[in-house]
This record gives sequence, C-alpha cells and structure tokens, in this order.
Amino acid sequence: MTKLEDMRRGDWVRWDSRNWEVTDLDTFRESADYIETQWELEPQSGDTHYLVRSRENKAGGTEEIWVCTKETAIGGIQRPMPDGKWTNFREKDLVAAPPERVRLGDAEFSYDGQSEARAEDDDGETVDKLTWDYYDQSRKRNVAIEIWKESDADYYEAYDGRVVRPSDFTPIPAPAGARRSYGSKEDAASYAIAIAFAAFFIMPVVGGGLSAADIGAEYLVALLLPIVCVGISFVMGAHRGLIYASLAGALGAAALLLKLRGLGASYWVYALCGVMAGPAIAEGASRLFGGIRPADKAAAAGNAVLFMLFIISFAHYIKAAPRPHNPGGLLVACVLPLLPALLVYFAYAYKGGSDEQA
Repeated sequence: MTKLEDMRRGDWVRWDSRNWEVTDLDTFRESADYIETQWELEPQSGDTHYLVRSRENKAGGTEEIWVCTKETAIGGIQRPMPDGKWTNFREKDLVAAPPERVRLGDAEFSYDGQSEARAEDDDGETVDKLTWDYYDQSRKRNVAIEIWKESDADYYEAYDGRVVRPSDFTPIPAPAGARRSYGSKEDAASYAIAIAFAAFFIMPVVGGGLSAADIGAEYLVALLLPIVCVGISFVMGAHRGLIYASLAGALGAAALLLKLRGLGASYWVYALCGVMAGPAIAEGASRLFGGIRPADKAAAAGNAVLFMLFIISFAHYIKAAPRPHNPGGLLVACVLPLLPALLVYFAYAYKGGSDEQA
C-alpha cells in the first residue's frame, strides 16, 4: 500500500510493537461533509482493535482524525447526574442527550461531537447507530460511546482509544506461519472447488429444469457463475475498482475477438486469446489505481478471462444449442471458459502471493 488509507482486508501493519492483520473494512458516510472509515485489526495475540479515520469538511478546510481503539465494558463508563453524583452506563440504557463529560477510570473526557450512520448489527440487520466522541484534555485519548437503535431497545457499547498518526503504522508482509485472510493457496483451492461444484452440478441442474419451458431461462442461471466468481473476489477483499475496470476491458476484448474471428475458430484459439488478454487487461487496469496487490491482479485477471470467454462461449451456445436447450450444452458453455480462468488465477497466485503491493 502507498498510503495507510489504502489498507484492505488481508494487509498487515506493524504498530505499537505488534503485527496486525486487517480483517475487515467499513465506510460510514453521514453526509457529504463527513465520512468515517474503520479498519478491523487483529493481532497475532491479544484484543481486536479498530483503526478509525474520520474526515469532516469545515469552513477552514478538512479536519482528519485517526484513532486506534478497542472495545471496553460500557459499565466502566460513568456520566454525571443532576445531583452531582456519577452513575454508570448500562448495556441497555436510555440517555436523552450526550453528557458533556464522562469518566473512565481516573480519566475524565469532554464531549466533542456526534456522528450518525446506518450500520449492520450482529444479526445482520441494518439499523441506525449513533456515536458520541469524547477526548481527554490532552486530546491524545478518546472514548467513543455507540448507541445501536434496535427495535426493542437502545444498546450501548464503549470504546477506549488513542489518537494516532498514519506514520505510526508500517506496512509489512504477512509474518511467517500466519494464516492469511485473503489470497492464501488454501483459500484459493477451496474457492476453486466451490466454483467447480457450481459449474458442474448446480448450474446445469437448475438450468436444465428451467429449459423445459424453452424460454431461454437457463441463460440467466448460467450467468450466476461469473457473478459468483466476482462475488467471491469481493468477499476475499479484491480491489473493486480494478475488478470493474477489468470486466469492462474483457467485454471490449470479447467484442473485438468476435469481430475479427467470428465463431469459426477452435476452442483452443479462444482459450489462448483469453489467457493472454486477461492478464494484459488486469495489468493495464491496475495502473489506474493505487495500492494494488498481486492478489488483486490475480482476481482481476481470472475474472477478465472468465467474462471474456463466457461471452464467446454463450454466443456459440445460443447459435448451436438444440431446442429445447439441454443441460449438456449448458455444462460445456460453463466449464470451457472456467478452465483458462482458473489457470490464470492460480498462475498469478503462485507467482505473486498476496501480501505485498505490486
């Protein structure tokens, strides 16, 4: 990565004398003037931390704050009462407005501001989330109180963090023996098996069942294969801009190849063109973005090959398949583009790894 904000899932950084893996990334946009990005950092041992960058456009320019924080017990946070005493927050609470001061241990913190965003809770539902930010007098320590607005109650969480600088973090390769969350050969093999299972069993069976009506519904089912591959790439943390650009390039390459060679060439000619075009498209598209890793190129090149050959394969299928369309023809149309795509993907994964940027 060239900048800390280029971190994505699977990257590693060194901070506070420990190595951390980026295991998740979320972005919350409250308005056109305020955006918050959060990276989940997992150490090889110890508590999960969250690196939060908030950017706010103000009259005098853009204010940017970086905080590295970890969850703490909400019951350890105290707020003042009207009678001057202090009371502890509860997990389920109802506080009408953010207190001007809170305490954590012996430290006191002053209210700095509130942000609001839609976020996914532990049950996978999207709800409103309020965040109250507090800083100590030195503005080097932060306490954040999150209020999750669930249907049955307001749930409170607390985070204790330190204000940091991007220069405090150093990008590093994955430590020896560490399990990578993205791009490992074990992960690549498991995803390849899932894709192959979809191509050989799920797609033909479902497509064959729908073909009874002879309305071409199996075409839509077959399109699930490249969609599944792109979805898996996103889940693994691939650079989305690079994937989109590579798919656009693959569409153009397929149209050009059909214009120059038509549908009369052999499978091996098309496969060879795909194997050459996919990496070329991925390499060219990677120059449009910063922080591109070899693992991103592997996903982009593999998807580009698959999408390009899928277009050609289904042009053949539409022209040649008997009516009613049959699962055998659908199977061939799915599998033939898949083999060169997997070849390119594994060649990239074997050559480039997944930890260092290209």
